[in-house]
Amino acid sequence: MIDPNLHFDSVTDTDRLDLDMALHLTSEEIRRNLTGAPYVIRNLTRHLAKAGGKNIRARALLACSAGSDGKTDRRAVLTASAIELLHLATLVHDDIIDNAVLRRGIDTLHKKFGEKNAVLCGDFLFCLAFQLVGRIKPPEERNPLPENLLPAYMTEICLGALREIRNNHNYKLSERAYFGIISGKTAALFEATFYAGFLLSGEPEDNKGGYIDLGKCMGIVFQLSDDCFDYEATKKTMKKPVLSDFSQGVVTLPLIYAIKKDPSLLERIESGISPQDIKQAVRAAGGLAYTHLKIDRYHKKALKIIHSLTVPEEKKVRLINLLDMAAGNMLRTSGSALS
Repeated sequence: MIDPNLHFDSVTDTDRLDLDMALHLTSEEIRRNLTGAPYVIRNLTRHLAKAGGKNIRARALLACSAGSDGKTDRRAVLTASAIELLHLATLVHDDIIDNAVLRRGIDTLHKKFGEKNAVLCGDFLFCLAFQLVGRIKPPEERNPLPENLLPAYMTEICLGALREIRNNHNYKLSERAYFGIISGKTAALFEATFYAGFLLSGEPEDNKGGYIDLGKCMGIVFQLSDDCFDYEATKKTMKKPVLSDFSQGVVTLPLIYAIKKDPSLLERIESGISPQDIKQAVRAAGGLAYTHLKIDRYHKKALKIIHSLTVPEEKKVRLINLLDMAAGNMLRTSGSALS
């Protein structure tokens, strides 16, 4: 049971935290940084704090950082908080690029406060995240350290986002090029999350490659699942507009495959096609079925990696739960994937 009187500032570097407590403290640290931001930007960050989120990256980092006792420490809480703030910063900038109206069920920042304010708020969140990891006293034997690791991965995320933008409305985008885009845009932050968790775990170096590969696989599973939801879900379940990718010209795997199987679809798109018709066409051409098949293949690959890790069975179960969450099996539940 979580002690409501335990706060992050009362935790020392030597305290060992069970994962539910660590997740609670991570959420608290994120909320504290958003609600207690400098006055000049506080109304923007407090607006972001209203939405919350699934915190799947934080959950993953905490799970990966757990030692043989099944517990973690304040360094992991700081790093998990930083990862989520980095992710939030990318969402703020993505929403500006996409001219999105809703995010996590609330108005997007640029719609409520204007683009200039939103851009600067996203920049502030990046700086805040790096300040957090700068407070970490790292394990002496580990290299690179989380604060040195994250900038390199952020470079990959930015390049992936640029590749996506440059291929907007490119309905001849190849499947290979698409996977190159999402490997940077989405999977890179998952990979960084798992790598950082490993660095804080104290586990043998032999496990490092497994965590890095697992993070990339889980990121790809997460993105493919999100691509399917864009065509399958309703605005109510997504808490943001559906078919937003298609409306912005973002070409994802369901559409890539559908056009490949039904070339006439390209002409219909260029001539103008209704949201309902594109959803039906992608499904009829097998785009969703094919993408679900890809999700299943990466899911199985990730499972194989998890079972190859030399970690306690309890930790493997947590990682499998997170993998299922990434695949969309737990997105509508409130249960902890760390349990």
